[in-house]
Amino acid sequence: MGLAERVPAPYVHEGLLLVIALVLVGACVVGALLLRRLAPAVSIGLVGAVVVGTIAFFVSAAQGPRGVPHDVGVWGSIGLWAGGTVGLVVARPRPAATPLWHAGVTCLVLAPFGAALLFLSASQACPEYVTRGAGYCFYDFDMLGGWASGLSILFVLDVIVVATLLFISGEEAKDDPPAP
Repeated sequence: MGLAERVPAPYVHEGLLLVIALVLVGACVVGALLLRRLAPAVSIGLVGAVVVGTIAFFVSAAQGPRGVPHDVGVWGSIGLWAGGTVGLVVARPRPAATPLWHAGVTCLVLAPFGAALLFLSASQACPEYVTRGAGYCFYDFDMLGGWASGLSILFVLDVIVVATLLFISGEEAKDDPPAP
């Protein structure tokens, strides 16, 4: 009997995956609303992450529960990157560079703590060595928590993208004269 067979289903806490998703979606929506005028590229990117991540959830879940958290993380990141790029091209920030720089630095400083919290939460929701009969925590093979590590790495990359968009928006705002 392998270790995967010995981890009983009660140790899988899929409700915590929902809490993680709601916190991340809430943070994206609040960030998008707060930055819609100062840094519209960031707002568009954050909305893109939520929309594409939600679509990825429904598409991936329709194919079965296997790999859904990983798929949502990857596609949400793609939505953020694509939306941010589109936002840089089509939107102009209002002149207020200093708060954007402070927000970008704050994102970078807090990223490791957020990644650690995400990893610990995801690992608690879907413990290692669970390979079958665990709903969204189901994987064909034992990944040793690899998908939770991948989500944390994607989170750090996403924070770097957001910080970069904030810095670029700050530079663009510095270059534009104040509106009358």
